[in-house]
Amino acid sequence: MSYIFVSKPIVAFDIADVVTYYKSINPELAKAFLDRIDDAKKYIADFPLAFQIKHKNVRTVLLEQFPYHILYLIDDSKNKS
Repeated sequence: MSYIFVSKPIVAFDIADVVTYYKSINPELAKAFLDRIDDAKKYIADFPLAFQIKHKNVRTVLLEQFPYHILYLIDDSKNKS
């Protein structure tokens, strides 16, 4: 079972803010942050039930190496199977 990962538009602004912050420290850190987001999104799409429900139907995954969580819902209409 594989799903399509869909982000709300506001998420792009949040990510851009964090990338700007990490670029000011070290551009490689900003790249690593984006890589961890991509890794987490791919994992969520492939294994959506792998993470705990934290509130109602909202699940969360902590990014590897960074103090950020991705919050997500599972929408069965987005299942690619």
